Amino acid sequence: MADLVMLRPLPRLTLCNRCRANFARIDPAHACPGCGRPQKGTRLCAECVAWQQHCGWHLSHQALYTYNNAMKEYMHRYKFAGDYRLRLVFQAELQARVRELAADVVVPIPVTETTMAIRGFNQVLGLLGETSVDPVLRHRARDKLAQSHKTRKERLRTPQPFELVDPTMVRGKRVLLVDDIYTTGRTLYHAADLIKGAQCRELVSLSLAR
Repeated sequence: MADLVMLRPLPRLTLCNRCRANFARIDPAHACPGCGRPQKGTRLCAECVAWQQHCGWHLSHQALYTYNNAMKEYMHRYKFAGDYRLRLVFQAELQARVRELAADVVVPIPVTETTMAIRGFNQVLGLLGETSVDPVLRHRARDKLAQSHKTRKERLRTPQPFELVDPTMVRGKRVLLVDDIYTTGRTLYHAADLIKGAQCRELVSLSLAR
């Protein structure tokens, strides 16, 4: 009623409460500090311990939601069926977490030229909306086999797909990497490896789902 009296535009709901209840939010205080996986304690999970041993460091990652059946269906419709309107469902929440993380540089994971031509949009940029981002990374290849079509072992063996556009864009800065889904972590670790190599001051990462 106050919105009507003050002549403010009414907020546009993008998901009803019944549907929203199917999505499971992740509390960062009860998640692995390396990958954002929900868990009881705050120690690194076994997967992040393995990354620590492999790389000598581990990500500092947060995710908003678990990748449950509701999120899988959402991603199928948004990312693979190409319903760009669905970016609005979680856009405000992702933008709010980006602001909380207070990075100097926000770096979305890029898609290949072929994916962009077929899908027509980068799903990560759609989720970020009007957030100011920096095109620090680009794909080295025009096309690639989609991660969703690979087994876990194949994902982990994926060679470096990215290259830095300009290392000075991240040097000495706090950088936030953003992706849509954290699955094995291989994509984010590839991106993080390049950015760390460019001597950023600090690196954190974020995804909609884990």
